[in-house]
Amino acid sequence: MILKDWLEKDKYDVDFIYEGLLLDLSYYLKQFMLEKGLNKKQLAERMGVSPAYITKIFSGENISLKTVAKILSALEVDAGIQIIDREKLNYKTAPNRNLFKLIKNNREKVNESEVFTTAA
Repeated sequence: MILKDWLEKDKYDVDFIYEGLLLDLSYYLKQFMLEKGLNKKQLAERMGVSPAYITKIFSGENISLKTVAKILSALEVDAGIQIIDREKLNYKTAPNRNLFKLIKNNREKVNESEVFTTAA
């Protein structure tokens, strides 16, 4: 099965959507950190948590909307959520979102070099 077919087959899978949302969230939060000139340690200080906790958040751990709100507050960003159909709109997702999910799950035996060659 080629990468495109595999991604197409799983695009409505609950876990696929969930992982994609986490990756998008992590990506955009990191972009806000860059815009504010903050690293993870500085963000942790602003939030009153350990740097390890920030690393855990950005590693794809399940985080609550309350935690997201705390991060946004520390970044001094007021954000909202817009749920859209990516197939109907040109929506920017986190770079390599689909590729990350494919490798992480590795549901079928996949030659990693083929995955990267196909995705490029």
